[in-house]
Amino acid sequence: MTGTLLVPLVFFAALGSGLAAGVFFAFSTFVMSGLARLPAPSGIAAMNAINVTAVTPVFMSLLFGTALVAAVIGVLAVMNWSTAGTAYALAGALLYLVGVIVVTIAFNVPLNDQLAAVAPDSAAGAEFWQHYLAAWVGWNHVRTLAPLGSLALFILAMRT
Repeated sequence: MTGTLLVPLVFFAALGSGLAAGVFFAFSTFVMSGLARLPAPSGIAAMNAINVTAVTPVFMSLLFGTALVAAVIGVLAVMNWSTAGTAYALAGALLYLVGVIVVTIAFNVPLNDQLAAVAPDSAAGAEFWQHYLAAWVGWNHVRTLAPLGSLALFILAMRT
């Protein structure tokens, strides 16, 4: 893959994938466990606050900037299919787009929206909080493994 525009793009996508994996890893391994130890109203309030503050230019640029680069990599990989490493680059791009962006939009964000709509001090809120923790963390595990796999595939693409 040396000598093509794919090299710097794949390098950038690898960095973005690694950073995204790290953020999601932190949530999967200790942030959500910490929130689950709080009383439901406090956990709900804390997670709602996190969800609001997560929408920052820096984090959104990381998440969706990496997705944009991955999409460009996908197109370039198909256009340069005979170039060494493009299969790894394409696989890494698709894994990031599906495992991070699609999962976030289809599962984690709707759960966040539902959490924001519940009354934290209600019995329904406490019940939904338990459902939320299990479902959100499960999908977050996918969001942790997908960019980690993308990172590995992007590294393999650069090595060939």
